[in-house]
Amino acid sequence: MKGFDKLKEKLPDYQGKRLVKFLIIVIIVFLSSLVFQLIMDSLPRIFREYNALKILEPLTPIFGSLFILVIGFSLVLSFWRKKDKYLNKDSKLAYQKAFKFVVTGVPMIISIVIHSFFPTDLIVPYEDNKSISWYLGIPISEIFFNFSVIFLFIRLVLWLVFFALGLMVVRKALMIFGIDYMGLVYVYYPEDSTLQNHEIYSILRHPTYHSLMLFLIGSIFFRFSIYSIIYFLIFLIGINIHIKLVEERELIQRFGEDYIKYRKSVPALFVRVKDLKKYFSIIF
Repeated sequence: MKGFDKLKEKLPDYQGKRLVKFLIIVIIVFLSSLVFQLIMDSLPRIFREYNALKILEPLTPIFGSLFILVIGFSLVLSFWRKKDKYLNKDSKLAYQKAFKFVVTGVPMIISIVIHSFFPTDLIVPYEDNKSISWYLGIPISEIFFNFSVIFLFIRLVLWLVFFALGLMVVRKALMIFGIDYMGLVYVYYPEDSTLQNHEIYSILRHPTYHSLMLFLIGSIFFRFSIYSIIYFLIFLIGINIHIKLVEERELIQRFGEDYIKYRKSVPALFVRVKDLKKYFSIIF
């Protein structure tokens, strides 16, 4: 895999089988975050005896995703904020010390995307089929048209299109930039990184985050519920805050007025209609 050797170089104490430790952490954090959100989806129905939870039933799925989102982005923020501290102490081990924030924060953020594909009554079904939670959780098409094979077919086709496109963008990003770049090695060691001037940057400022948005759009069609739209909006707000207040603040410090001009001319997450032809030619 492109960039894997460079990533390993920045983790000198975790060579060979010891590197698997990080993979185990990623899996545990991801699954724990996903299970937490699924439990929050059904929390009022798991503990039926608590009336206060019944009142909060429509909100607990949102609270669950918001909690994981805040924690996940806070961990990623720590990766950026502790950069100077770690580099001043020991520049050779700086990234290794900060890597714990990547392998815990990023899986939490990805779990939010995957969670959006699950029904909110997966663990415990809705008791009242006309409750607010029920209306928020079931496909919108079923509220107005009951069960429709045609609507289901259209939804599944659109889900497959966006999900497949998201996978292709991730694959392309790995091929272009490498696992070291996506692992944010360049944040700590910009001098070791190759300047990325691929043509995809002429139409998108953040192609990797763009792929996550494609997955979330796919989840909207897959679930087609109000909750799935809310999850999309929560993630969209969160990722935009992170981009503007964390990543692009540093990029402006590094590249100055040139990046400010670039930011004004190229969208962050979504491709403009006029750039679609170029976009598909790059992806395919």
